[in-house]
Amino acid sequence: MRIKLCNLDRKPLFAVTCDPDEPPGLVREAGGEREVHLDWEQALDEAHRLRQCPVCGCGELFARRDFPQAVGFGIVVVAATVATVLFAMGLLVASVSVLAAVVVVDGVIAFFTGRCLVCYRCRSEFRDIPIAKDHPGWDLATGEKYRPIEPSEFDEPSGGDEAAGS
Repeated sequence: MRIKLCNLDRKPLFAVTCDPDEPPGLVREAGGEREVHLDWEQALDEAHRLRQCPVCGCGELFARRDFPQAVGFGIVVVAATVATVLFAMGLLVASVSVLAAVVVVDGVIAFFTGRCLVCYRCRSEFRDIPIAKDHPGWDLATGEKYRPIEPSEFDEPSGGDEAAGS
């Protein structure tokens, strides 16, 4: 099992590889500077599937394809640009062929790419573990529930701007 650990601020800490049959209670960074305690008692179900984040204890995880989104976006942008240029040159069949090729490439990527589990709260990622076929994917309502709240200018104290003794 490969784990990409993150803190509660969703900042990546480090990645570790461990045995899924005997998951460790404590993992250390390769340099040995940082360590994280993992709670596996509540995290695994009877079938040794992850049902709770062992890093932060969040009970909600989502499954996603383990493929870099930037690469997929780059493929789509390049294909759209090439298809547009071919269409502008009057090569309609070639333009449609490029778009059809991207659909085929997307299908191949989806077929051969594995899935990983991601924690909604801390965004730690868990790879190479058994995932239930019915495990839910990303849900917007649940994602909003765990969305970090950004401090705004209205939350800051006004320290001394009030009129003194009107």
